This record gives sequence, structure tokens and C-alpha cells, in this order.
Amino acid sequence: MQAVVLAGGLGTRLRPLTLMRPKALVPVCNRPLILWALDLLPPGVDEVFVAVGYKGEMVREFFGGPGGWRGARVSVVVEERPLGTGGPIKSLESRLEGTFFVLNGDVLCSLDLAGMLEFHKRKGGVGTISLWEVDDPAPYGMVVVDGEGRIGRFVEKPGPGEATSRLINAGSYVLEPEILGYMDSVRELSLEREVFPRAVERGLYGYRFTGHWFDAGTLDSYLRAHAALMRGVVRGRGLEEGADVVWSPPALTGEGCRVGRGCTLGPNVCLGNGVRLGRGCVLSNAVLHDRATVGDGARVERCIVGEGAMVPAGARLTSRIIGDGERAG
Repeated sequence: MQAVVLAGGLGTRLRPLTLMRPKALVPVCNRPLILWALDLLPPGVDEVFVAVGYKGEMVREFFGGPGGWRGARVSVVVEERPLGTGGPIKSLESRLEGTFFVLNGDVLCSLDLAGMLEFHKRKGGVGTISLWEVDDPAPYGMVVVDGEGRIGRFVEKPGPGEATSRLINAGSYVLEPEILGYMDSVRELSLEREVFPRAVERGLYGYRFTGHWFDAGTLDSYLRAHAALMRGVVRGRGLEEGADVVWSPPALTGEGCRVGRGCTLGPNVCLGNGVRLGRGCVLSNAVLHDRATVGDGARVERCIVGEGAMVPAGARLTSRIIGDGERAG
């Protein structure tokens, strides 16, 4: 079976982190974001196409050209121009054989794709869309389903009084090759706004799941994703720890971190490899990428600190994204 992972976004809401790397390679719990998507794929998947655009050659280099992932062949396809969420799939039409998965590469979730595939086969439609329940569907694409799980319609960003469902498109799909017939050409094309509404009459079904779901595309969602993924984790391997360090779980550390005396860390703190913290630092709801440093007495809250970046002694940072190699003001 095959899978297409859509990873061509610019990641503008995470800038300046994404000025130096594509969003697919931004670390989440010390692993590139794209690997969390690949982790969802069941063992039956033997070929994966990763569709990339912005800084796509960095993704190709990461995978080392044509390579593998847990027994599956991985091919990185670099778009010459933006193709949206539908265009990359249409461009692979000659290489897709049979039922296939499509995943948004910037989504972190607990979806059981094997269970979703079984559901899809039972229903016999042209596609199955993962569904997630939210309190307010207004910022998303609302999906209306009947008692059998069949999708009746889509409402993009419903206004006041239009929200008749709290289910939204969660960005993972099981599709039949027939879906390609609803795409007229290889161009910038939206699955959500153009293709799926055309295919409703043929039979689209919604597969609901629970657990967690994050798009990891903003400071807030990125930090909340870390909090969920680290739940129950306290510290990690390779930590060189000073005395009198106070930990509030969850907290995760990479290899070779150095934590100064008198630091207070947590909750929801993730330290990359080789991070250095001076004495008396206070960190909460913060993610520090590899080799970031924080000076004595600094306080960092609700921040992402990029690879090799520096927070000077005594600094007070709140709700900031510090780019790779930058010195925080």
C-alpha cells in the first residue's frame, strides 16, 4: 500500500524558526515533525511519497535521497510551484496504485490508520476523512455526517448560526484512485474546498477518533502538542545536572544537557541535545532546540528557542519565538 505525506507548507506562523528550515524538519520533542506523521503509517505501507515545496531539498537531504522508513520506500517529490493539498496527489497519478493514504505532514495526532482503513473498506466509498471534534468549528472546515458516518456536506469556517456540527476535517485520508478523476489537472488545488465537495455524491465517509490532535503550526499549538506528547515524562538520558534543581513534570531532555544550580524547570519543558542552562534559570512551557543556551537568572515562559540561539543572563522572555542562532533581545 502507498501513502502521500503533504509537507509543502511555508510554516509562516512559526517564523523565524522556518526561515532556516522547512516546517517538516522543525523538531517536536527532539524529533523532526515529519517523522511523527510517518509513525502513524501501519506496517502494510511499503511506499511513501513526501510532497514538499519550500526548502524541499533539505527534506530530500534528510532522507538521503531515495531511501526507506521502517521497511517502506520513501521518495521526496519537490514541487516547482505551490500545488496546494490536491495538486501534489494529482501529480503522482501515474505512480499511485490502488487504495492509498494521504496525511498532512504538520499534524500530530493519535489516529489509528489501520482502524480507519478497515472502516473505509466496510463503507465502500471513494474516500474516508478523519474527523476531530472541537468546541468551536468556526476557524476550521465543518463536516456534517449522518448516522452511518456518510458525509453530507462541508462548511468552510461556518459563521454564527451555521455550525450544526462540531466535527472538523482532521487532515488524514484513505482514498481510492477514483478520487483523481475529480481533479482536472496538475495545478494549485484544494482537497478540502474543491475535490471533496465534488465527490460527496459518490460517497465520502467520516472516521471519528479521540486522543489528541494538533496542527503544530503556531506558537500556542506547538507548545500544547509538546505538553500532550510529554505527558508523564520526567527528564531523560544523558543529563548533566547541577545541584538544587527543581523539576515539575512533564519535562524532556536530550543528550548532554547541562543544567545549572538552582534552576526551576517545568511544567512542559523540552530541552534538545546539548542545551546549556546557567544558574537560577526558570523555564516553563518552553521548548529549547539543540545547543541553545540560557544565561544565569533568565526566565523563559511560553517560548520556543531555536537551535544554537542564546538567551542572555537576566532576560525575561514571554510568548516569543527565537530563531536559530539568534540572540534574544
